[in-house]
Amino acid sequence: MQLSGALEAFRVQDVLGLVGRKPGQWKITLDGGPRGHSAFIGLRDRQVVSISADSSHQDLARRLVIEGAVGTTGLAQALRHASENRLGLVRSLVDSDTVDPAVIPATVRAHVVSSLASLTHWRTGTFSVDAVDVLPDDVEVAFPLAELSADVMQLLQRWRPAADLLGGPTTVIGVYPGAVPGRLRGLHSLIDGHRTVAELTEASGHGEIGTVVDLADLIEARCAVPISGPMGAVEQRLAMLAALEHPSEPERSRPSQPNLSVIPGGAAQAEPVEEDDLLATILKGVRGV
Repeated sequence: MQLSGALEAFRVQDVLGLVGRKPGQWKITLDGGPRGHSAFIGLRDRQVVSISADSSHQDLARRLVIEGAVGTTGLAQALRHASENRLGLVRSLVDSDTVDPAVIPATVRAHVVSSLASLTHWRTGTFSVDAVDVLPDDVEVAFPLAELSADVMQLLQRWRPAADLLGGPTTVIGVYPGAVPGRLRGLHSLIDGHRTVAELTEASGHGEIGTVVDLADLIEARCAVPISGPMGAVEQRLAMLAALEHPSEPERSRPSQPNLSVIPGGAAQAEPVEEDDLLATILKGVRGV
């Protein structure tokens, strides 16, 4: 089976449902999405085997790095091995026994849910479906499509309130002395009081929707706090109330409204990192595969 078409006519969910019913091993390629990159979804027997909302960004590998599941030497070796053998980076990490196998199932599942949620925002562009012999980053962990649906919907429902709480992609996130949830320790380790929501999205690998929701969870757990931005949640609501109270006020005197979403147009460009930031250097290397 070979399929292709326009995402204006078929939603990503429709394509997944159609291909998921066909026996075999398939790769779905999406082009022209919100970030202007290709995405790859590996399906086998109605199960998601591998997925990337942006094939050039190596989100799953980034998650493993910030979780401390792989060291600097192991990552460097896997980068070379993946490049030389044209394999997926995570597949190379697993094959070389340089990644802690205990973190693979939960990390891959979180990655798959976040990536599927991000891909539902692809409304334009094209898709193609091809039969393949090998799926990228198949690490022998697969999840039924039906099982993932509830988690994806829950993540999408939490995303809008979370985006409102953060206030926008330029909001800086700082640390706060609360207990960090175990599943978010990796993301929390990147918070330094200087990085913005957009920069944390770029670095963490938690995805454009997943990062916003996870940062909101850290704030609600009182171990992180939004410390600056063009307009915070309270100021935003006051501005909205002021607009209701003075509907005839000239437009130029009203406070400008913030962009509450980090999805349209992708994340903002990150500022240059210092050369001695080892994590940033490693993450930059991961992106280069």
